[in-house]
Amino acid sequence: MTEMNRTIRGTPRFLLLPFLCIIAVSGCGESGPGGENDNTGGAGSGTSGATTGSTSAGTGGGATTGSTSAGTGGDQAGSTSAGTGGGATGGPGSGGGAGTGGAPSANPTFHIFMLMGQSNMAGVADKQDSDKNSDERLKVLGGCNQPAGQWNLANPPLSDCPGEKGWNLSTSVDPGIWFGKTLLGKLPEGDTIGLVATAESGESINTFITGGSHHQMILNKIAKAKTAENARFAGVIFHQGESDNGQSSWPGKVVQLYNEVKEAWGVDYDVPFILGELPAGGCCSGHNNLVHQAADMLPMGYWVSQQGTNVMDEYHFDHASVVIMGKRYGEKMIEALKW
Repeated sequence: MTEMNRTIRGTPRFLLLPFLCIIAVSGCGESGPGGENDNTGGAGSGTSGATTGSTSAGTGGGATTGSTSAGTGGDQAGSTSAGTGGGATGGPGSGGGAGTGGAPSANPTFHIFMLMGQSNMAGVADKQDSDKNSDERLKVLGGCNQPAGQWNLANPPLSDCPGEKGWNLSTSVDPGIWFGKTLLGKLPEGDTIGLVATAESGESINTFITGGSHHQMILNKIAKAKTAENARFAGVIFHQGESDNGQSSWPGKVVQLYNEVKEAWGVDYDVPFILGELPAGGCCSGHNNLVHQAADMLPMGYWVSQQGTNVMDEYHFDHASVVIMGKRYGEKMIEALKW
């Protein structure tokens, strides 16, 4: 089935139960997160990606370009609870800003996004000056080379380092920083973005769900993030699968991860969960059929294409591709949240 067919096909079939989780991989011998890319905009465009190859769950109209909106009642899916600061995040509810910088929110909202997966989400390519962020509206909980357990100015790498495998990723760039920088262009006036990075290189998704070695770490970070003033759980971006390449049980575990994360947040609304395709030039692009399947199974599931990206080894995106993927995640999240 073509990518366009997947984009307009309809909404996910299953509602997720809550709890917490994170995405990782450990089955292709991969040493980091997988690759993914923008859907629309074609090779190397790095500007769209949010349109093609995404589905959100439920029934009901209100589809945006290249995706269908989830939940009964159309594009209200994922925003049944306005939370502190209104509905600017988590869906199209009141308070969502449009245009450059977004419209002012009724109350300031701290929109918090989870960054989950393995090495391609943690980042492997060396960071450059262009990756730096000086915008105080973009924060990270902890982050490599920064004090743990507090909100710091977001700068790569965003996940803890050196990482569970002991690899030195303290000088790398991850797609999460470009995801956040892309969101800033539509952020409602007065609001702030918080990034919670839980990626672990070379890990299977089994390590992120209940019983896994990284599950408690995810729960701990969520518990801390929830205490922030005006915090609102807004969405998840996920790049993982190399370590679970081709395993038919993987989509169901992605759903479990989403449900466990949602349960840990204690929210009664669904949020966008955006998966990235694995790099075509790497080890495990055959896994992308399962990436699409997992998106279809989520209430607000989307995927972004890896088209036009490149790898610098068997597993990892090069610097330009990290930027492309981060922007595509951001554009797809903006579309899903109706910002």
